[in-house]
Amino acid sequence: MILLRARDFRLIWTGQVVSVVGDGMQRIALLWWARQEGGNGLLAAVALATMVPLIVGSPIGGWMADRLDRRRLLVGADIARLALTGLLAVLVVGRQGSPVVVCVLVALCALATSVFEPTYAAVVPSLIQPEDRPAANGMNMANSAIGGLIGPLVGGALIGAFTVGTVLMINAITFAWSAAFVALSRVPRPPGATDDAKREHSTKAAVASVLRDRGLRRLVGLAGALNMVVAPIPLLIVALAVDRFHTGSVGFGALQVMISAGILIGALTASKLATGTTATPMIVLGVCLAAAGALPFVAGAAVFVVGGVAIAVANSILLTRFQNSVAEEIQGRVFGAVGAIGEGLRPIGLGLGAPLLAVAGVSGAFLVVGLGVIVATLCWGLTPSPAAHETPDSQQVSVPV
Repeated sequence: MILLRARDFRLIWTGQVVSVVGDGMQRIALLWWARQEGGNGLLAAVALATMVPLIVGSPIGGWMADRLDRRRLLVGADIARLALTGLLAVLVVGRQGSPVVVCVLVALCALATSVFEPTYAAVVPSLIQPEDRPAANGMNMANSAIGGLIGPLVGGALIGAFTVGTVLMINAITFAWSAAFVALSRVPRPPGATDDAKREHSTKAAVASVLRDRGLRRLVGLAGALNMVVAPIPLLIVALAVDRFHTGSVGFGALQVMISAGILIGALTASKLATGTTATPMIVLGVCLAAAGALPFVAGAAVFVVGGVAIAVANSILLTRFQNSVAEEIQGRVFGAVGAIGEGLRPIGLGLGAPLLAVAGVSGAFLVVGLGVIVATLCWGLTPSPAAHETPDSQQVSVPV
């Protein structure tokens, strides 16, 4: 098992498995606080404060990951989030934080996350053998699924028993937990930190690498298109539970849990299932979504489990292909750019959700989204997976400029 073989990956992963649960708790707590304090307007403001810094900051965070000590970056980002979330908790508990101050703190925390995420994505391949990358990516997906399953449940229960501030303070402690495990690990110096690498692998080279390589262009296109197409799914699931199944919040929660459960199953089996191209799992996901709006509740829940498995497998394959295709010297910048593109296109998809429901209805909206996933896959996801450390053109991307 990858956690037994790779000590440093095990340490960082252990820190993350607790931290992502705290993140899930905080998402629920902030949304609940915003709804209570300012209604839908403040909800939108909090969402923007979370999203915009990730779009703007991820490319910068990726550049830092390629140039600076990655272990210090990870620890520094965790400490920054610890301080910001702790301050946020104190202000919320004391009812001293205005909506503007809270949104600023949320934005600063998201900015620290925009440094942590591309750095973590660039660190993982350096800690494991190439053949273990699908399994490691699956374990990271399992973290996300655990956070999606446990975080909201624990967060909601703690809000009911205590306060929103209590939840925020617990999340601050999880950042300390993550920083401690990163500090104990041995993270290799980024290959792009040397003077020679800075000359040969400039940011211009990183952009040129993606633009000149057909396989990478297709990967970036697929990642961006899928982020936009699937963005309305949470809105569609609410409509499915309320308007078609008439199960209210209980049914909505159950369907969400089914997706997270499927992602967890797919993540834990990624080392076996994540082979070949992304086309197969993404087409399976598209078919599941297209059918979900027309099925009865039990069958729809089962379809969401299968769709969750497909999401985990496809993400593992996609991330492994990026890791194998992009030179280590520029991985941080490429991961940062891909993350920014995905986050930037997501609001477009979210904005189309309500009009889509109004025009096509619940069943029709799911059909359109499912077909959108299939079309995006046929356009960008049919290239074969490269071998370890190779691009689809059989050479690692590294274009000196």
